[in-house]
Amino acid sequence: MRWLRRLAVSAVATWAISAPVNAAQTPCAVIDHQQGWPIIGEQCDIGEGLWGNQTPDSNSHAFWIQCGATEGVPSRAFFQSLRQGLPDLPFQVHLRDGRGRCLIGPYDNPDVARLVLQRVRQFGPTQKAVMRQTRQPLSEPAVIRLPPLATQAKSVTSSSTMAKSTMPASASTINLNHFGLPEPEAGDQQYVEKDINWLRIDYAGAMARCQKEGMMLASQADLVAVSKATDQLPMRLPYWVQGAMGVDARTGKVVTRNADAALNVLCKKR
Repeated sequence: MRWLRRLAVSAVATWAISAPVNAAQTPCAVIDHQQGWPIIGEQCDIGEGLWGNQTPDSNSHAFWIQCGATEGVPSRAFFQSLRQGLPDLPFQVHLRDGRGRCLIGPYDNPDVARLVLQRVRQFGPTQKAVMRQTRQPLSEPAVIRLPPLATQAKSVTSSSTMAKSTMPASASTINLNHFGLPEPEAGDQQYVEKDINWLRIDYAGAMARCQKEGMMLASQADLVAVSKATDQLPMRLPYWVQGAMGVDARTGKVVTRNADAALNVLCKKR
């Protein structure tokens, strides 16, 4: 689920939060904490870096994002900057032969790893992040969850060009942390905008995806307010909203009621 949070250094987001890997089945479990960093076991297979234009080979089983390499454990200040600039990413450090590597992951899907890599490279201190591939299968793959694209939305006031009828009734400002866009899954229709893969889905699927995340499909008013509060939404396609309406996020107008159309999805916390 991509949450809506503006980044200081990017045109579009993305981030990930990871479910912990089962400590009983892998040497990649956290064994210590130093300088604020979770430290994983030296025997953890972190694989080899994919440098330049290298692509993963067919024998790869897992993927890490390397966000830095230092002598020893990276500084606490670096850890704090990452926690502030890339909230909820699964950071950890692998120590071997006096070398400390900042890592994110692991992931069992190269497409997911690429998505996370794009997100990490948009943050200044980790612009040189690289992907690593391993031969060791994961006991429990990381689960991607994207953090918000904007920490604070712009105010939506009565002076806005948006009609009052489309304003959310609850407030004159909107909290973007309450909204998210579902992640594409295997077999989904997708399209690329702002160098990110986005989900395309029919109306029934849109409602189901939001419910799967414990959320609900956003309303027409919600969509218009969110689109005015951030420039981070993909805009090439309309969005499904409550009432089986496909709405243009720029204009707020209904452009289709064909429930089989494959459109964007915006979900809202209940």
